[in-house]
Amino acid sequence: MPTQDTTRTSPVPVTGVGVVSAAGTSVAALYEALLAGARPVTVRDVPLVAGAIPAGPNRRPDQDSAHAVEAAHVTAPLALPPHIDARSRRTIGRDTGLLLSAAQAALTTTPAATATPVSPAAEPGEAPPATSSRAGAAEPVPASSPPPAPPVPLRGADPARIGVFAGTLHAGRSEYVAIHNRAGADAGPVNPVWGPQSSYNAPGAALSIHLGLRGPNLTLTSGAAVGLDAIALGVQHVRTGRCDAVIAGGVDSLSAACPPPAAGGAAASGLAEAPAGEGAAVVVLTAPGGPAYAPALAHVCATARAYAAGGGAAGEPSGGLADTGPANAGAGAAPDAPVLAEAGAEAARAALRDAGRAAHEVAVAVTTAAPHTPTGAAERAAIAAVFGPALPHLTAAGTTGTTGGADGALAFALAVEALTRTTPPPPTPPDPDAGTDPTSDTDPDSAAPLALCLGLDPDGAATALLLSGPTPTPTTRPTGATR
Repeated sequence: MPTQDTTRTSPVPVTGVGVVSAAGTSVAALYEALLAGARPVTVRDVPLVAGAIPAGPNRRPDQDSAHAVEAAHVTAPLALPPHIDARSRRTIGRDTGLLLSAAQAALTTTPAATATPVSPAAEPGEAPPATSSRAGAAEPVPASSPPPAPPVPLRGADPARIGVFAGTLHAGRSEYVAIHNRAGADAGPVNPVWGPQSSYNAPGAALSIHLGLRGPNLTLTSGAAVGLDAIALGVQHVRTGRCDAVIAGGVDSLSAACPPPAAGGAAASGLAEAPAGEGAAVVVLTAPGGPAYAPALAHVCATARAYAAGGGAAGEPSGGLADTGPANAGAGAAPDAPVLAEAGAEAARAALRDAGRAAHEVAVAVTTAAPHTPTGAAERAAIAAVFGPALPHLTAAGTTGTTGGADGALAFALAVEALTRTTPPPPTPPDPDAGTDPTSDTDPDSAAPLALCLGLDPDGAATALLLSGPTPTPTTRPTGATR
C-alpha cells in the first residue's frame, strides 16, 4: 500500500479552535450535542445568494429566490471580526461568513488571547444593523484606510508570515448559479458582489483580506477529507519555517441551488441519520517559541496520507512531502470497501510511525464520514484493524450533517476537544532487550493522550493526523462514544 514518505519532526501546537455548526458556535457545544445524540435538523428558507437583487418585472422565480431546505442549518448569529461593518457584510457570501465566524472564534478563544468584541452578522433576509446615526446607513470607509492589523493573539507575528489554508467542496456555487440564471434568455441585472463570491477560493481569500494577513493563502478542493488536508498543509508550513502561524480549516454551506433530497426519501437513503448540513471549523497553528506562540490546546504530532491501489492522483500530498502514491490509472472505478479500509489503516500506521508512538496510546478516534455510508464503514474498519474494535470512536456527521468541505476540520476540532476530556494512556512498556533505563530520556509529550483523525475519500485517498494533548488531564475517557 503506497504511502506518503514521512519524517519524524517536532509537534506543532494548536493554540485556537473555532467551530460554527448546527449544534452552535463552540466546539464544546458540538461535543456535548454529539454525545447526547442530538439531531438539530430544521426546515429553513435558504436564499440563493447574499445580496439578492429586488424583484423586477422580468424576474423569473428560479433566478435568486429562496427555497425551504430540510437540513442541519446553522441558526446562531455569525460573529464576524469587529471591523467588518454593515456595508461589508452585504458583500459577504454565506460560505465566507461561516469561515470568518469560525476564525473569529478560534482567535478569541485562544488561551493567551484577550477577548475582542465581535458583532453578529445579519441572518439572510434581515436588514443589517446600522453603524451610523443615519438609520440604515453604513459608516463610509476612507480610501486611505490602512489594512487591519493581524488579529489577537497573532499580533506579535509578521502578517507576511501568517498563512491561511482552507478546504471546501462547494463554495461559490450559489453565486455561480445566480449569474448563470441571470444570463438566460430573459437576462436581468447581476449584483457585482456575486462575481468574486462565485470562486472556490473566496472564503479563504476573505480570511487573509479581512484579517490583514499577507502570508501564503491556498484553497484546497481535494475531496472528502479536504478539511484535514488543509490543516495538514498548514502543519507542514509551520514545521518547515515558512510560517510563524497558520489559520486552517474547512467550510461549506447549504444552497438553494442544490437542495438535498426531499424528506420523503430520507428513510430509504439514510439521510435521517446524517442529513445535509453546513458549517465551518478553523484551527490556529503556531510555531513553538515563535512570536505568535500561546499555550497549546493540543499538538499535531504527525500527518500522513496513503492511497488505495489504483486510486489517488499524482501531486503534492497533504503533508507537503514527496508523493509516493500511484498516478490515477484513469479507469474511473472507485476502490472497493476493503481496499479503501486498508488505505485508511496504512495512513494511521504511518502517522504512528512518524510520531514514534504506539497504537495503545491512542485514546479516541474521530472520523469524517457518516457511519451508515460505505466510506464511513471503511473508516471504522480501518480504525478496528489498527487499534481494535474497543477504541472510542466519534463522528460528527449525524449532528452537523454531511457538510462537505467542513467535515474534516470539524473532526479535527472534535479531536482537540476530546483530548481535554481524556485520561492519559498507560506508559509504553520498557523493552527488556534495550538495556536502557526507560525514564532516562522520556519524551515530555509521551504521557499525553493521543487522538487520531482519519478521513477517507471514496476515490481512494486516506488522510490521517495524530494529535496529543498538551499535558495529562484527570478527566474522564470518552468510553463507549461511537456516535
